[in-house]
Amino acid sequence: MKETELKPCPFCGGEVELRGGLENWRPTFYDPDSGGDPYYIQCKCGCFFDNGYWEAEDLINAWNRRSTDERAD
Repeated sequence: MKETELKPCPFCGGEVELRGGLENWRPTFYDPDSGGDPYYIQCKCGCFFDNGYWEAEDLINAWNRRSTDERAD
C-alpha cells in the first residue's frame, strides 16, 4: 500500500486513523470466511468515514478530497 498522508478531521482538526482492511479482519459468527472488512477512517471526536472501499488508497483519496479544493474541469 502506498503511504499517503491523511488530512486532519474536518470537524475538530484532530489526527485521524485508517482502520479496517484485511490486516484488521477477524472471523465472526456472521462472517467466518470473508476477505476482510472495508477500510474506514475514524477520529477521536467521533467522526467516522466509510464508503465501502476495499482499497486503502481509494479511501484516502476520497477522504482527502474536500469541497474547498479546486476542481479540475
